[in-house]
Amino acid sequence: MFLIAILSLSFLLISLSRNMNSRSLGTVVEIFFRDSESLEVQLKENMRIGSFSSIVLISNFFISFSLCNFIFFHRILLFDDAVSMWLSFGIPVLLFLVESFGVLLVGLLSGETKKLTIVSLNTLTISQFAGVLFTLIALFWIMNPGADKLFLSLFLAIVGLKQISRLLKSSLSVLTAGISWYYLILYLCTLEILPLFIVSAYVLKNFLK
Repeated sequence: MFLIAILSLSFLLISLSRNMNSRSLGTVVEIFFRDSESLEVQLKENMRIGSFSSIVLISNFFISFSLCNFIFFHRILLFDDAVSMWLSFGIPVLLFLVESFGVLLVGLLSGETKKLTIVSLNTLTISQFAGVLFTLIALFWIMNPGADKLFLSLFLAIVGLKQISRLLKSSLSVLTAGISWYYLILYLCTLEILPLFIVSAYVLKNFLK
């Protein structure tokens, strides 16, 4: 019942976003498959960042991502309820904070904070799009408990696609804005690769022995 309740909340959020702005879902899908040059214009015309639809979609990202995490930790790795809950909800929040802080750090070091607004928008819109995909994955995953390996693979593929897409778009935006390669490499090494390595090592050492 817990999984169904969270899944229902996720679909409710998506429905609310769609009802308040009929172009909200179409906008995040279109933005994901296009370059970043027209991103600000599209958001201004179709779904402003501070709008109710935008806030609801980013909220759904945290909920649907957490739901898929919970299925993985609780059903596959057989962690207890408390550990599964902490990891499930902590990972999306920590990931989003690292991504957002990384942009801020590069902006402060380079003195080009305003030019990096597009990177923050990329992080936000890609997360919104991924949240919708996580909701769909969770729906079919819950309905088909015997296909854990298949849906885990799909879930991890979407997580990987989200990260790769964000890195490519953000890197291109940073270079297009005239930010030095030095700051881009610093950002990638300290706030993308290093945290991923640390988290992976910790999980392998403490949970996947």
